[in-house]
Amino acid sequence: MAPPAKRTAKHFPAHIDQEKLPIGVTYVPMGKGRWIYRKGAGRKQRGKEIRFGSSASTLAEIWQFVENLETDSVSTFRGISRKFQDSSDWRTLTPRTQKGYEYLHRTICETTTKTGTKLGDIPLDAWTPGAVRRYIENKSSTSAAAADVRYIKRVFSWAISFDYYLKSNPAKGVMLKNMVSPRTHYAQDKDYCLAIALAPLNVGLAAHLSYLTNKRRTDILNLRRHQISPAGVEFEDSKTGKLSIVGWTDELRETIHVAMEIAGDTLLLFPRYGSPHERMTDSAFDTAWQRVRSCVKLAGGVPFQFKDIRAKHASDLETDDEATEQLLHSGTQVTRRHYRRRPKKIVSLR
Repeated sequence: MAPPAKRTAKHFPAHIDQEKLPIGVTYVPMGKGRWIYRKGAGRKQRGKEIRFGSSASTLAEIWQFVENLETDSVSTFRGISRKFQDSSDWRTLTPRTQKGYEYLHRTICETTTKTGTKLGDIPLDAWTPGAVRRYIENKSSTSAAAADVRYIKRVFSWAISFDYYLKSNPAKGVMLKNMVSPRTHYAQDKDYCLAIALAPLNVGLAAHLSYLTNKRRTDILNLRRHQISPAGVEFEDSKTGKLSIVGWTDELRETIHVAMEIAGDTLLLFPRYGSPHERMTDSAFDTAWQRVRSCVKLAGGVPFQFKDIRAKHASDLETDDEATEQLLHSGTQVTRRHYRRRPKKIVSLR
């Protein structure tokens, strides 16, 4: 394969002199154009990619942006959040988690307070449990508020471990419990079977494998041939890192057999278009499942989310303890609250 063509002056805006750009800044001409800054050199030393500006940005604006980044103080939430995103802790996170955290960083930091100051720029000593509570009460979505608080708590905990002028975590005292009501929808057998029947083969296989193995979408999409063993299907939980083996049943063996007939050389399901070694992205699968939900609704069924399949698996088991063990939970409280959704039968007195 030929090396990529070296970017020449014609790829940069005409009013920008490349020789005068700050170190670590480059330009991406795609779309409306954007500038990218990455601090450090080498794969292990480089910080995260920060996008800013457009093709209309001046050289002075580019320098001002980079200087503000490099002099960013740890006395603001924006400063400690960016340092967290340049840390070794950040590099251990999955790309999907990083992307979500970057969105939360922008949302929180760009929120304007009553005084007109950006929330990311107010001093750290102004962050109190009350201030965090007032912030989340102004959010229109309780799930978004809960995600914001979790990120704020994560950043402050990391900052405290590095003694960044913090003695306590202001988000720690904010109660997250009951901010978001747990889902209660139980996918009925007829709706589940309808979804499997209407889905494309690979999407239906992913759904049924999720039900049979009680694994998340990410674990199913990551499934590879080498995970198939004589004892069963081996998994490393993408969320907890726990190792488990789902033992063979006749139905699981048959489903895996069908999946392996359409599998790529490495991936068991969904090789990315044009590359048999890259899996289908989460967003692409979400789009495919949304189409399945639409088909179920048109056919007169009740559509359900893909994550409801794990809850169906847990609900179809006999006891809470059995469901907790199979879901790899440390206790039955989470299992009962979020996964045991099947309505209980009540015997009539007459």
